[in-house]
Amino acid sequence: MNETSQKNAIDALHDWSKWVIGIGFAAGFGCVVVFREAGEGLPRTFLILAISAFALSVLAAMLLRHALVSTVERLPLEGAAGRHESVFDHRPGRRLSIAHLARAQLAAMVLGALFFMAWVILLPPG
Repeated sequence: MNETSQKNAIDALHDWSKWVIGIGFAAGFGCVVVFREAGEGLPRTFLILAISAFALSVLAAMLLRHALVSTVERLPLEGAAGRHESVFDHRPGRRLSIAHLARAQLAAMVLGALFFMAWVILLPPG
């Protein structure tokens, strides 16, 4: 993966994270608005889980954007053997890779949507 490919991958992930932040914030805020009328029991629990998952997706997307900015400063990325490294394998904080953060934001967004759908399904009729 050359420097141009690395920069293109970073730009795509950066744009994706921007959308995740916007959608996750809007979805979480919408869940909070309906939370007042959520009732009790299992439906309310799924709504709380949805709010938490959307908040987690926004947090993961923010961390990813931060990691991507610091990664751009290190381009071209080179592995131990001196060959170009994949952006996804890069670990800007020495712990989580870019791929881990990207998967975390996607997984949290999907979980939020699933929890919200469970809340909708469990709503009492009427």
